[in-house]
Amino acid sequence: MKRIAVYGKAVKLVQVSLFEELLSALEKAWGEKEEVSFWFATDLAERIKTDFPSLVARYLSDPEKIFGDVLPDYVSLLVCLGGDGTMLDTLRLVQDSGIPVLGIHFGRLGFLNALNADSIRTMLRPGFFDHFRRENRLVLEVDEFDFCGMQENRLPTDFPYALNEVTLYKNSTQSLLLLDVFVDGSFMNTYYGDGVLFSTPTGSTAYSLSCGGPILIPSADNMLITPIASHTLTVRPIVVEGYQEVMVKVRENQDCRLMLDSSLIELQGPFSLKIRKAGFKFITIYPPERNFFDAIREKLMWGADIRHKHE
Repeated sequence: MKRIAVYGKAVKLVQVSLFEELLSALEKAWGEKEEVSFWFATDLAERIKTDFPSLVARYLSDPEKIFGDVLPDYVSLLVCLGGDGTMLDTLRLVQDSGIPVLGIHFGRLGFLNALNADSIRTMLRPGFFDHFRRENRLVLEVDEFDFCGMQENRLPTDFPYALNEVTLYKNSTQSLLLLDVFVDGSFMNTYYGDGVLFSTPTGSTAYSLSCGGPILIPSADNMLITPIASHTLTVRPIVVEGYQEVMVKVRENQDCRLMLDSSLIELQGPFSLKIRKAGFKFITIYPPERNFFDAIREKLMWGADIRHKHE
């Protein structure tokens, strides 16, 4: 038996028929003969009970089919219903398990998602799991936290990983943040500004892009370092190798925020930390028809030209 876990928060599933079609298609993910069982995240289960009471007897009669912060054992596929932010949240669920994630877009942008809601019928054909391609995406890890003797050295989070970016950003009262950055032990630069982004290829189309960073293809094994509102105009984004280790030093009396994707930690310097490639990848699956260049043309409107829109 195959197990599918379904995760989503604040999902606006407008029609019960659409949700039924989705679950029916997922039941045939490995073909008609393979039996499939479903587990639902707590918030999504409550949504189903409220909005779709007709489905409760079939899918939620067993309270053990509801999971919280930890996935049930032996899950073959995690299905994420929502937008990019919801997709990022699944990293904490799958961690280093190797469980692939299928994203179905119910949000605003859906850059990371494999499918839009209206493509369920055409893309989720019986046996689709074996035909979808996998993308192994780089994950960043924060490690070796050092408070420079001022207090106990320990990581300020129980989950030091990011799929999009690790961000060091000034807090609301700090006028300027000074960050000394080293790559493989060699001093690279002191950044003066609002902060610095350390992004994965996945994150290159997120915050970094709005700060002028380049787009990296998802399979690239690189880390992207992008200044945020730099006070030195000649400082530009730079791409380093994925195997390289970055150390960041925050100077004394510098108040800042450390963000791992959307997880926020308030800190005060002096301290240092290291950012490196994690020892595992985040695995997503996509239809063979979908490629990254199609996604950036669609989502970022590459090639859109208002001069010829009436032609």
